Amino acid sequence: MIKDKRMQKNGLSPGMLFNKEDYLSSTTVVTICGYGENSYWEEQAMDPGECKKMLQLEAPILWINIDGLAQIETIKVIGDYFKIHQLTLEDILNTTQRPKQEAYENYTYVVFKALNYDEEKEQFDSEQISLIIGENYVISFSESEKDNFEILRKRVKDGKSIFRKRSADYLAYSLIDLVVDEYFAILEMSGELLEKLEDTLLTTPDEKSLQDLHCLKREMLKIRQAVWPLREALVGLEQSNHVFVHTEALLHLRDVYSHVVQIIDNIEIYREILSGLYDLYLSSVNNRLNEVMKLLTIFAAIFIPLTLISGIYGMNFEHMPELSWLYGYPFAIGLMATVAITLLYYFRRKKWL
Repeated sequence: MIKDKRMQKNGLSPGMLFNKEDYLSSTTVVTICGYGENSYWEEQAMDPGECKKMLQLEAPILWINIDGLAQIETIKVIGDYFKIHQLTLEDILNTTQRPKQEAYENYTYVVFKALNYDEEKEQFDSEQISLIIGENYVISFSESEKDNFEILRKRVKDGKSIFRKRSADYLAYSLIDLVVDEYFAILEMSGELLEKLEDTLLTTPDEKSLQDLHCLKREMLKIRQAVWPLREALVGLEQSNHVFVHTEALLHLRDVYSHVVQIIDNIEIYREILSGLYDLYLSSVNNRLNEVMKLLTIFAAIFIPLTLISGIYGMNFEHMPELSWLYGYPFAIGLMATVAITLLYYFRRKKWL
């Protein structure tokens, strides 16, 4: 199940920053990469003082990656240095944001959701990712302390990487593209769960399978809520004149947009399949009930004439010829067996058994 994280900020002024009790991490790790066509350096800070010193370092392109949002002072230091608006910082810390993009005078702000599957808990988790795109820098904020972009940092570190020759907006595109690629993995896993659930509903539909069906339907809805608004954000980036997102990066963003549309189509298909699986569950349960009722009806139909025979010969009248007959009991048992076998043969002939 995707965790639903709420923020309590009643009574606070707009733009007021505060610590949230249920952040996904208790620390804040800042990793700063500076790179150009022929240079690369990387530093890491764990407190606001170290972060302030590292921000003074210069490079053609700066990538500041923040993992964990627990240390507000560190985030304030970064916000003050790059002149990030207080409302933007508030949105970064408020991890229930809807995916969106906003243009400011000196930067572009993009927020979206990263999805992953927790195998131990057997549930999907969502994590808010925020990007600040400037003229020669990108700042990425991750809700958890897990390094979501380590693989991308290795590509940037490679001296032959295309990142070394591109501007900061290409790095921003790559960060969004990496998260969108994870959506495909999530959908593939959801498809496998759908197939297993369908097999279960066909063979042994029970209360647990119905609960799994409702859980998966709810998860799919939350995945849709995470992906659908991203399409609008990408359209906004493409259609508005963001001075920090250049034409070449826009071409790549269109490719990401097409991927998001494809993902949304798959989500809608899966939701229709889930609705069909609910009908399949009801149909399977009704079929099983009908089979049980048919079997009980057949047994009742067999035992009705047997009960009639035993009832007749169970009467205690004095003048019943068979009461004193030596073979009366074997005859009654044989008659019942003959009737039962005849009925079974008849039902089999009619293909009711």
